[in-house]
Amino acid sequence: MNIKKRILPVALAGLMISGTALAAATDGPSPINPNPGTSAGTQGAGGEVKFTGEITDVSCNVSTASKNQTVDLGKWAKSYFESRTETTETPFTISVKDCPTSVKAVAVLFDGDKDSSDNTLLKVASGGATGVGIKLYESDRHTPVSIGAISKAVNVVAATEGGSADLNFFASYKSDGAEISVGKANSVSNFVMVYN
Repeated sequence: MNIKKRILPVALAGLMISGTALAAATDGPSPINPNPGTSAGTQGAGGEVKFTGEITDVSCNVSTASKNQTVDLGKWAKSYFESRTETTETPFTISVKDCPTSVKAVAVLFDGDKDSSDNTLLKVASGGATGVGIKLYESDRHTPVSIGAISKAVNVVAATEGGSADLNFFASYKSDGAEISVGKANSVSNFVMVYN
């Protein structure tokens, strides 16, 4: 009898501890602290944000040469910008291949740090030249490509082994209106492909 009286409380304690551990490991949203205290500020009515989307397998492959390319914009004298605001454009291409038949057109969204004096330009890296940024253009050499916006779409050329497309762009140095100083004028723009 004595052993039964001792085992029962130990067994019950073990069940309670394991139940608590299991309850703590549940999935789901983390609880919201309904009253964070006065140091958090005054609380008021809120709302909800719904996030929607879809994961698909509709995608082309960006060519190896296009993924990490370097576009050489050349060397320009500071005095060049005394009579002009922009250098001549340098072409570059982003190519995609292996497009499924469901993809009819493809575009690019360029992103990167914008010039502080002219937000239509890519900012050049700190520690180098100042007073210039990098301007991107569509294939017509006149229509600007806005940083953070989608370029004009190009139709995919269908093929039995997967479609392909070449998206042609131009880049140039452009004065941002601030005083120009000499130095390296490098920049980086990340890009994502947009498929339709």
